[in-house]
Amino acid sequence: MSVQPVEHGSITPMQSRPMSSGTTKKPKKASKKQSRADAVRIAKAKISRRGSLNKQRQALKG
Repeated sequence: MSVQPVEHGSITPMQSRPMSSGTTKKPKKASKKQSRADAVRIAKAKISRRGSLNKQRQALKG
């Protein structure tokens, strides 16, 4: 049975970074509203993807 060396990265404890006084906070981006065209495009893509996956499943079943 082999033993991992202590220096191995997956078993070394994580070092926490010192907390700063909020200088590293990035401002939140203003989320723009989705246009109707974008919503329709996304919905069509989901439907198409679902249909494609169903076809693949049916092909695997034989």
